[in-house]
Amino acid sequence: MDNREIACCGIVCSECGAFQATKASDRKKAQATADQWTREYHVSVKVADVWCDGCMALGDKCVHARECQIRECGLGRRIPHCAACAEYPCAKLDAFHGMVPQARKTLDALRVVRP
Repeated sequence: MDNREIACCGIVCSECGAFQATKASDRKKAQATADQWTREYHVSVKVADVWCDGCMALGDKCVHARECQIRECGLGRRIPHCAACAEYPCAKLDAFHGMVPQARKTLDALRVVRP
């Protein structure tokens, strides 16, 4: 059984430092994640921007999830992730998956083939 938390886009939330820090209430891990994102994305990320209960869960959202158009679309369609969408894959996903190809592999593995 797959117990991973999967974002609409295919990122595995449960493997994300923000999600892990939130679930463990670990401020040091949250700060390390904020520092990592600051380095990786070349923007200032504060620890307050890191707390996240997962893309599709109720509760806190990291700065990425709060601003994510893919997540917004999935919530509007009431689907657990984009692999469950009749329009999968779409242009938004294709652009995102160009940067994060592993997320595409995750969704492809979850894709249910419809007749």
